[in-house]
Amino acid sequence: MKRTLLVLALLFFLFAPQASRAQTNFQQFVSQSFLDRALDRQMRLDFRRVGSEALGMGGAGVARSSSVMASSWNPAGLAFVTRREAAFNGGFNLNTQEITVQRFAGVKVLSEIDPKLLPAFAGLSYPLRLGGRNLTLGFAYQRLMELSQKNTETFYIYPTGTIDHVETPHGNLYALVPSVALTLTSKLALGLSYHLLHGKSDYRFEVKSPYIDEFVFYGFKDEEAYDGKFLVAGLQFKPKEWLALGVTVTPSWKYTIAEKRESLFVITNLIGTSVEGDTLITPPDSLQKSQLETPLFYELGLAVKPMARLTLAFDFAARPWSKAAVSANGVAAQAHLLDAHSMRFGLEYLARTKWAEVPLRFGYYTNPSPYKDRFF
Repeated sequence: MKRTLLVLALLFFLFAPQASRAQTNFQQFVSQSFLDRALDRQMRLDFRRVGSEALGMGGAGVARSSSVMASSWNPAGLAFVTRREAAFNGGFNLNTQEITVQRFAGVKVLSEIDPKLLPAFAGLSYPLRLGGRNLTLGFAYQRLMELSQKNTETFYIYPTGTIDHVETPHGNLYALVPSVALTLTSKLALGLSYHLLHGKSDYRFEVKSPYIDEFVFYGFKDEEAYDGKFLVAGLQFKPKEWLALGVTVTPSWKYTIAEKRESLFVITNLIGTSVEGDTLITPPDSLQKSQLETPLFYELGLAVKPMARLTLAFDFAARPWSKAAVSANGVAAQAHLLDAHSMRFGLEYLARTKWAEVPLRFGYYTNPSPYKDRFF
């Protein structure tokens, strides 16, 4: 045990001989790591999407969505809602996985998330008549991201044993979405939805040794707030009963991640009978405020019904992330992102039973990464 403590102490002082240096380098590393994770989820996941109907078809909902959930896919679809609707959508999240890389000489990664039922969407739509046209008002709540996935990276260090890097975030990102849609003709509709994003998280990062009573070398805590707002404009055109076309445009908008409080606990003495440590609080004027400015996005959709009970749908989503801009505390940074255009395909068949119609759906989508290199 003494030998283990001595080796761990040498490792610690080799990488962090001074608390002040540890605070600067380590906080920058952890903050940037958490920022990259948040941006990665935003860019890889089109987190406006909800509902089993469109998701069951791979997310192809731009041309055919015409329910209260249309505010998330194409707000123009709300104009074809002819009666008042209310909807609630939830999900049960199971996402625990373990990845081992070069065991006994490398890293084991365990990613865990608490399995629980999460509300994903709740919305209302209220159709009105405006002359000979349909005017539909809508309002929705949508949970965009659940920041609760615990990650543990175990590093094998011979001959002392292991050291764990443990990330534990708690929080979420959600949006409030008012929307309006109007039929320009009996076959053409225009819609607008405005997405007000808010959220917060409490993030903890620890470096510990499980062989010494969960001894913690570093204890890092970070409280962050998330804000943003964007507009989606959409059109739906249904020239025939068997054909529907759709398009949405999302102008450039800004997504902000602001640190509210940051603290770091650093062990300064490992040798001896007592353990000493310093808790360092980052001054308010040194907290990070990062901003992502997205370029204009657009989507094109097509839906056809070759048979009365069969629907085929296709969407193309343009995601020119190479034009995105990133800044930290007002200073521009290099984003180094790639365009990540995606395609979504789906089909639906309405199977008839004695009591009801049962929709059978199949979907496929592409989800390219906007990163040249991925380190997590």
